[in-house]
Order: sequence, then structure tokens, then C-alpha cells
Amino acid sequence: MTVTTGAGGGGGRLGVPGRALAMGRGGRQGDPSAKGKRRKASPKRGQAKKPGAPELAAELSVELANVRSLLKESSENLMTRLDGQLVGLMQYLNGKGVAEEKPLLPPPGALSEMIARAKAIKVKPHKGRVKDLGRIEDLLDCLAAGMPPGE
Repeated sequence: MTVTTGAGGGGGRLGVPGRALAMGRGGRQGDPSAKGKRRKASPKRGQAKKPGAPELAAELSVELANVRSLLKESSENLMTRLDGQLVGLMQYLNGKGVAEEKPLLPPPGALSEMIARAKAIKVKPHKGRVKDLGRIEDLLDCLAAGMPPGE
């Protein structure tokens, strides 16, 4: 090993000829035992510590409670709308709610098709599926579209 000194030699540090060893804080640079052993930076004063799993789980629980209330409100509004549409169609077909006029009904062939569609609807209410509500909504939209204008 040679000692290099002077302007080209690295200021008196021990090293390999033509190369000076660089010393860094906390140990020698390039030391394989020091790799991956960085200290975690502690939060600076005034900075909040990142929340852990229990805190995040509690926050998620609060958000799920919000989603639950949205679900209840949305499902109630959907049920109210579909029920109102059903009642309106039934009243129109029965001649109720129309001011002293007989309702203008679709032709018998169209009414027969509507009856067949209503009987053919495939819904499994015990499963509580969203697609079943969609099928009912589609049926009501189809029936409403088949009614003569002026309903």
C-alpha cells in the first residue's frame, strides 16, 4: 500500500496508487457491511407520525359507515321511485286518477304482450340482487313506453 500526499495524492490519505480513499460520515464508503443499514429518519418536530394499521382501520370503519348510509338512502329512493311508477301504471290502467275521463288504453294485442312480459320476468327476491331491481325497472320502463301519450 502506498501513501499519497500532496496536490495529486488526496491530502495524505492512505490509498491505492492513483486513487484516494474517501471517508464518509458513519463509516467507510463502499463498506459492504454498511449497505442497507440506513437509520430511519424520525419525524421532525411538528410533523405528524404516519398512522399505523389500527388508526387506518378505524378510519376505514368510519368511511364504511358513511357508505352504509348512502346505500340505505339510495335503495330507499330507488324503491320509492319504482313503487310510484308501478302505482301510477296500475291507477292509469284501472281508470283511477284521471279526471272524469276514461284512460286511453293500448290496443288489446299490445296489452297481451305487456302481460306476457310481466309474467316472464325472472327475479329471485330472496337473493337481494341488484340486477333483479334492474329487471323490474326495465319492465316498468317498457310498460310505460307502451302506454299511449297523455298518461
